[in-house]
Amino acid sequence: MPASKMSRPGAEETLATESLGEFDFGEPDVIPVEITQGKYIYLKEPCAEDLIQISEINDNEKISEIEATLQTICVLHYPQDGGKRLSMKDAKKLTARQLKKIGEAMAELMGGDE
Repeated sequence: MPASKMSRPGAEETLATESLGEFDFGEPDVIPVEITQGKYIYLKEPCAEDLIQISEINDNEKISEIEATLQTICVLHYPQDGGKRLSMKDAKKLTARQLKKIGEAMAELMGGDE
């Protein structure tokens, strides 16, 4: 008598996706940070590629801690509605109060409050 294989529902779909080498991990979290009255900067949860880039920034001994922070903000920036990426030139215009708000959001995105 032939043996029949039991599989869980949807297993075929999972195997098809995994066999292509692609996984769907969902969308990253995006946090709006109000930097001035009614103006927001959006930061996205970093993916592995972003974390590698941030690690390289932090390992660079030629730049200051402040510049490393600004570069990290640029990496995490998530433009909305076809907007442009945050440049270092623009990031350097942020005030200490704005940087504090952004830092709090970054800590939340990177799991610093867990």
